[in-house]
Order: sequence, then structure tokens, then C-alpha cells
Amino acid sequence: MSTASRVTDYDSVAAGYDVRYRNFDYGDIKEALVAFLGATPIERILEVGCGTGFWLSALAGRAPVVAGIDRSGEMIARAKGKDALLVRAAAEALPIRDAAFDRIVCINALHHFSDRDRFFAECRRVLRSHGGVFTVGLDPHAGRDEWWIYDYFPETRDIDRHRYPAVRTIRGELVRADFTWSESYEVQTFEHTMPAREAFERGLVARSFSSQLTVLSNAEYDAGVARIREAMTDAEKNGGELMLASELHLFATTGWQAA
Repeated sequence: MSTASRVTDYDSVAAGYDVRYRNFDYGDIKEALVAFLGATPIERILEVGCGTGFWLSALAGRAPVVAGIDRSGEMIARAKGKDALLVRAAAEALPIRDAAFDRIVCINALHHFSDRDRFFAECRRVLRSHGGVFTVGLDPHAGRDEWWIYDYFPETRDIDRHRYPAVRTIRGELVRADFTWSESYEVQTFEHTMPAREAFERGLVARSFSSQLTVLSNAEYDAGVARIREAMTDAEKNGGELMLASELHLFATTGWQAA
């Protein structure tokens, strides 16, 4: 399977997707999101790539209208019950009239879109004057991330370098879409260590835990799991315990348009 052909089937992993939110604190991203929304009252917020609705819950009450869009029907089904309008659609062709929203949010989803230029052009079209778009994601091109997934499933590092744009690339795409101003900054660092046995028990090694595991072939995934179990056995033979460590740096990029 080529790096370019790796696409996540979110319908197949929707049931286990929220494991990440039960195990990790996204407080810094939430704080940045609130700052992006601003103190001045706004009327409409749109999340693109809303998944199961975790961030829609964070947006609830921030505007009279909160809406979520996702390509996956299973994700949309699990987001029902959130206080938001939900639509199944592609990010590159938003079924929304011009100048309809004040803010657009896209958290850990941009790397799944097939055409970011089209997406940002759509953002520009559906935003009102002085509107803004807020994205969050990894930047594997910065070379700062250490992650047990990269260690034990080595194919994932190159796959991520293909899927994720550098933050400077995102800023350039916002300029091409005619946004007036943009900036990027590190929004949250995840530093975490967990015993491998506990990671298995909590579902963190399941394919549904992250798109990095989901896009692997069955053989690649099984080989990575075997590497972890072999390392666990070796550690325990020596009276120790295998620890799975992460240090991931997430970056926010915002784009704003004038009147």
C-alpha cells in the first residue's frame, strides 16, 4: 500500500474513537479555542470534521447556532444528541450559503481532507466579514515528536509526513484562499507514559485509537502489535515493565479575513 493511498475509514472506527478523549486532557486546546471565538458575541459557529461531537460540546452555548459537518455517517450518528446542527458532507464542498458563519473550527481533521486549497476556499466563501478559521494538528515536519506509535509501527512516521502539512504550508494555503492574516503557534504538548499492558487494556493500541493505526495494512498493524508484545516479554523477563512514551506537539493555525 503506497503512502499516498492511506485513507482512514472512519465509519469502521467510530465506535472506539472517543477512547482518546477518555484518556487525555485537551485543556490547552480548549483554552485556545475559547480565545479564538473571542469575547464579542457571534451568531454562528461551524466545525468541519466534527467526528463524534467532542468539540461540538465545547462549542455549545458559544453562539445561537453551532453546526457540525463530517464525511462519515457513523461519526455523525454518534454526534447526535449534541446541541448542534449536523450535516454529512465533504469539507471541500460545504453545503452552505455564502457568508453564513462567523467562525470555522477544524481540530485534528485537516490532514484527512483530499484538497486543502478547496477547503480553505470554501471557508473563505462561507465566512462573514471579519470571520476566522481555526485549525489544530500535528506537524511531523518539525521533527520534534516522539511517539511509541512511530517506534513500534514505523510506517506511520512517513505516512504522517505525507498526510500532515507543515504549519508554514497551512499559512500559505490561507494566503492563496485570500485570507488577510494568519498565524501559527504551538497550542498543546502531550507528554505521557503508560505501561504497555495498561495501554492494551484501555484500548490505546486498538486500530480505532488513532488514524495512524487505522491506515496501516493488516500485516503492518499486526507486526507492530507483535513488536510491542515481544518488548513486553523481554522487559518482564528482566524484572521490568515496558512503558509506552509520547511527546507530541500540536499546533494551531488561524486565518482571518477583513471586510
